Amino acid sequence: MPEIRKAISLSCRAGGRKKTDSIFQQRGVETIILHYESLIHVGREEIYQSFLKAFSDYQVPMNMTFPQFEKMLKRRGFDPNVSVGAFEEGSLVGFILNGCRTWNGKATAYDVGTGVIPQFRKQGITNRMLQRARQNFVKAGVEQYVLEVLTANTSAANIYTKNGFTVEREFLCCQMDGGENRNDLIHQTERVMEPDWELFCKFWDYQPSWQNSIQSIEAVRENFAISAVRINNCIVGYGIIDKTTGEIPQIAVDKDWRNKGIGRSILADLMNQTSSDQIKILNIDTRSDGMIQFITSAGFQNTVNQYEMILELQ
Repeated sequence: MPEIRKAISLSCRAGGRKKTDSIFQQRGVETIILHYESLIHVGREEIYQSFLKAFSDYQVPMNMTFPQFEKMLKRRGFDPNVSVGAFEEGSLVGFILNGCRTWNGKATAYDVGTGVIPQFRKQGITNRMLQRARQNFVKAGVEQYVLEVLTANTSAANIYTKNGFTVEREFLCCQMDGGENRNDLIHQTERVMEPDWELFCKFWDYQPSWQNSIQSIEAVRENFAISAVRINNCIVGYGIIDKTTGEIPQIAVDKDWRNKGIGRSILADLMNQTSSDQIKILNIDTRSDGMIQFITSAGFQNTVNQYEMILELQ
């Protein structure tokens, strides 16, 4: 077999000049040069096709349609200016899709999705994309970087740890058959058109993850239905569900009104507002005993766990 020589390629622009630190991979007479650039000039369809290839063997199935992919990007605040792609002869072979928002009072970037297509793995591409992303963050004034990684994906978790990330929280991801509990209505529910976020926040046991945050829900609010229970003319619990996917980003009950069937009533009404056969609740903080007890009694099954990791930049 011909000798294989590996090098790494990093392209960036600074002060109007293009700096190139190239990495070469030679197979016989073939030399491959990888370039690392932002995704400003890359079309969504190209990103989508690369995304499908990169996640084709992922532990959690990611076979979403293009409209679903676009909705995910919009919901999570995708910003191509601070995102990074690895290109081989003009083809996108790896990517870090990032979003930017204010998070817990800090300018924050969020990893919407990181992937490398199978034939280009184990070449340090993710590490080099992270380096380029950090350069972009400095220019954008980003103070911290947040991501989620499956606890079982130890290789990815190790890469992030070596790059300075620390584990902030551990999350459960759960799902159940949508046919269950649809008629479990103990309390009368009502549909909410304009959520009272100031009130809803008071019901939380923990801060929702990035994709379940108020900003993420508001970014694609037309895709969600909101149900609530009102007692003595006051809302004492609410829930939100994606009308197509069956994902519930938020469900919470006033602490003074728990264990009275209010959460179950809200859950039943939410199930009647989605076309999905599967109901999912992602990123449940493992420290929330009350929430875990509720979803367990409702019939949800734990599918995978994730770490929320944070890198402080400033």
